[in-house]
Amino acid sequence: MSHNRRKSPFRYVLKQPVFFELFILNINGQTVTPKPIQALLLDLSRSGCRISLPVEIPARDNEVHVNINMLLHEQPLQMDGRLQWHREEAGRFHYGVQLDVLSFSRDQLLRELRLLASKDRIIIT
Repeated sequence: MSHNRRKSPFRYVLKQPVFFELFILNINGQTVTPKPIQALLLDLSRSGCRISLPVEIPARDNEVHVNINMLLHEQPLQMDGRLQWHREEAGRFHYGVQLDVLSFSRDQLLRELRLLASKDRIIIT
């Protein structure tokens, strides 16, 4: 008998990254003036995502809360999260984001992911 020992949620890797706008809400609890940053969504799970930005944000030594506004397929998604890690790759900065997804948004996110899977636009890992 085979048991699934997976502890982390499935990750959905986009075949084509999705452009979206990211806003920094606060750094170490201090509100900052929100300005849109053009970002790329590289992969996504129910609890987090990996994004790529053209600018470096000091996430390693600071608590950085962000807002993500994106359109994956049919309905716009708006989610808040916290930058967890970052590294430079090919002249861009990649970040892991821990998402704070409310149950309504999580259901909407899962619907959008199922639609992307049906269109063969994501790879499930």
